[in-house]
Amino acid sequence: MRLRSVLFILGALTVCLGLSLLPSMLVSLLYGEYDVLLRMARALLLVVSCGMAAVLVCRPRGENIRLGNREGVAIVGLCWLTACLAGAVPFVWVAHMSWTDAFFEAASGFTTTGATILTDIEILPRGLLFWRSQTQWMGGMGIIVFSLALLPFLGAGGMQMYKAEVTGPVKDKVAPRLSDTARSLWLVYLLLTSALILLLKVEGMDWYDAVNHAFAAMATGGFSTRNASVAAFPSPFIQWTLILFMFLAGINFSLHYLALCGRPGAYRHNTECVAYTLLTLLGGLVIAGLLMHRGGSFEPSLRAAFFQVVSLCTTTGFVTEDYSLWPLLSQGLLYGFILMGASAASTAGGLKVMRVVMLWRMARLEIRRLIHPRAVERVKMNGRSVAPEVLQGAACFFVLFLGFNFVGGLALMALGQDFVTAFSAASTCLSNVGPGFAAVGPVNNFAFLPDAALWLLSFLMVLGRLEIFTLLLLFLPAFWRS
Repeated sequence: MRLRSVLFILGALTVCLGLSLLPSMLVSLLYGEYDVLLRMARALLLVVSCGMAAVLVCRPRGENIRLGNREGVAIVGLCWLTACLAGAVPFVWVAHMSWTDAFFEAASGFTTTGATILTDIEILPRGLLFWRSQTQWMGGMGIIVFSLALLPFLGAGGMQMYKAEVTGPVKDKVAPRLSDTARSLWLVYLLLTSALILLLKVEGMDWYDAVNHAFAAMATGGFSTRNASVAAFPSPFIQWTLILFMFLAGINFSLHYLALCGRPGAYRHNTECVAYTLLTLLGGLVIAGLLMHRGGSFEPSLRAAFFQVVSLCTTTGFVTEDYSLWPLLSQGLLYGFILMGASAASTAGGLKVMRVVMLWRMARLEIRRLIHPRAVERVKMNGRSVAPEVLQGAACFFVLFLGFNFVGGLALMALGQDFVTAFSAASTCLSNVGPGFAAVGPVNNFAFLPDAALWLLSFLMVLGRLEIFTLLLLFLPAFWRS
């Protein structure tokens, strides 16, 4: 393990994180929050100083930094933990939160979970709320994927980091050079975010709310500047626009890039994208039917159903209604979408549709083998056979995902929570969704939980964001041995 190289890269990323406070400081300046501006400046100096100390002390000898697989995994895992710690500083110094609450809020932001301990969001300074939304936007495409575009200037290769960071069982590059891949994905991310900001402004939001909600929607994060979330904006145009862009954020960003390059057929020929679209449509229509059967009118029921299906499936977590009051079948379907998530290589969390499709086809293949024992068949995705190790990885991830969900739920019950609250909180944090059911439902928050529960849920957020394996490796002694 080249520990000096790891610490050097972490230091450089910490400096970037500190400097990313500048836009929030500008917001504080524009709104006359001079005390907040001063406190954020202190936070910036602290974070940048810590990062610079690591850069200066741990600069490896020689021109280039060599990174192996272990170094890449270590940087990714430690980077997210470092980001959560650095991101907590403004919450502590500006909002006077405890370190437990601040770390939870920062972890929820960077992992794009959207769970919050804030009971009255609207009384907080605008500069701090902007920082809160910005943590989600930076975490959405991944701090590491962003940094890959900068690594060539640091003399460091990054394929190992890319493999550890990008979500999903298959990691495909959209450009020959990894830094070009990172820049291409971020270009798509920027274009979609900018388009959403403009549309929300045209449809009635002010610039501040438009930027914050666009950040949260494209990151599939769910932080809002309003206590009522998107329900504070009853305009059907705003809600349908957010449905569309949340859905787009749940699609593999490589497909968006190919579409921008003149290949829109990539969506239609991608197995995961087709399955994601069909499942979302089916879930939205079924729940809309249940709401209309209960007496709701057509368009509001359709809009409410699709908003919550897309919001929870993409692990965004925006809410327009208290879905805990909906029919039980609707709640069961929504819980299934919380676990499933959206596409691999999107900003969403959860199991990922690709893994669900793979596991379904594996099960179907095993049943067919019982009928035709001598048949030679392979699981296929996008017309190509899936390698056995990829299928094995998907199955292992599924088992670990359910296992951590179960253990997390039991731990929360041991800390005094009821069954539904405990298991929905574990599920929603592991899937990086945000709202759950019962005491952590769409109109509630996580403020009532004890500190031990908040640290546990913070761990589950990071674990889910890094898709379990990357973070677990950091706890194995053999991983750190030379």
